[in-house]
Amino acid sequence: MTSSWDQGYVASVRVQNTGKATGSWTVTVSHADLRNLRLLGVWGTARGTQNGENVVFTGAPLAAGASTGFGYQVSATGRGNTRPSGCSVVGGRCGVS
Repeated sequence: MTSSWDQGYVASVRVQNTGKATGSWTVTVSHADLRNLRLLGVWGTARGTQNGENVVFTGAPLAAGASTGFGYQVSATGRGNTRPSGCSVVGGRCGVS
């Protein structure tokens, strides 16, 4: 995350294709114990949609070895700070820091 406060955060994401072929990508960021989660904006090379407590990002296919980046902002209410609880990538690995 590049910045956070009690009711929201701004994050930067880097996606890299470590495979041997061009491939599409999808990153899902999950949130737990939040109310009124709202995806406020997405910039860079991704499109974002919200599905309940998850925010799903997709982008154009990446060539083998290529990478891309995007950012987004969310707001919510709930216990403690608004932070992602996890993430997943189709066909790869993901981490939240």
